[in-house]
This record gives sequence, C-alpha cells and structure tokens, in this order.
Amino acid sequence: MNWNRLIFGKLKMDEILEAVDNDEWQELRKSLKGESLSLRYRELEKYLEQHKYSKRAKIRVTNYVNALKRGGMIE
Repeated sequence: MNWNRLIFGKLKMDEILEAVDNDEWQELRKSLKGESLSLRYRELEKYLEQHKYSKRAKIRVTNYVNALKRGGMIE
C-alpha cells in the first residue's frame, strides 16, 4: 500500500472543515474505525473513484490519511 498516493497536497483548515462537513463522508469514516489498514486503503481508493477524484473527495481522503500518520498508524 502506497499511502502517499492518497495524499493530494497541503490543505488549508477552512478547506478541510468545509469538505468534511458531509454526512456520507462521516458515515464512511466511522465505518472504517477499527478496520484493517488494507481495508481502509481499498475503501479510500474506491471512494475517490466513486467521486471521480473531485477536489472535495481528495481533501477528505488526504485529511484522513494525514490523521492516520499523526496517529502513528502509518508512515
């Protein structure tokens, strides 16, 4: 798994706050809690594809992956 493929640049806090204020995204995020890293990776890839790599989807996924890094779950 190349987690860096799921990071799309530096984010601004206002971009993050606006993008993550989305019920569908929050449901996915909650459903991933406690799941294996490989499942999370696949689900994030699928999410990006389903949303045609939209700017908001990229912001959401980047923020999620950065949180995993901050939490020490991935490098």
